[in-house]
Amino acid sequence: MHKDKLITKTEDVIYLILSVLAVLFIGIEVVDLCFVFYSEIRHFSFSDSKPLGLSGVPIFFNIIITLEILETFKNHHSDILGKVKLIVLIAITAIVRKIITLDIKYSEYHLLFGISGLILSLCVGYYFLAKKDKTLSNNLNSPDENTNQ
Repeated sequence: MHKDKLITKTEDVIYLILSVLAVLFIGIEVVDLCFVFYSEIRHFSFSDSKPLGLSGVPIFFNIIITLEILETFKNHHSDILGKVKLIVLIAITAIVRKIITLDIKYSEYHLLFGISGLILSLCVGYYFLAKKDKTLSNNLNSPDENTNQ
């Protein structure tokens, strides 16, 4: 029993350290995103064919993924189903980030099929997790019919 408390306290300290580092990372990335956006606006020309703001997209998704990881840290004492849903959501966000930054013209079809299968399997998994979570919450919230009789 004493070991469980020690492990729980150690986990809490590690989550706190990682959360502080994640918040610092987010702050640095936000400053970097603002700098990239400002430099692109400053050098923007309507005659240029390069789209505005495209180089900041990976930074933006780094911020989103880190925020999702922080959400996972906040819920580290919650149920396992909620943790798994958040991890699958982080994975979907990371894959979408890769797709947005991927140059499809020069990608092989094997890679595209692999990414498609990965996204499909993660989305189907998330669907079933959400469905199971909804079923569990409905069972917890509804009174048992046998106790009313």
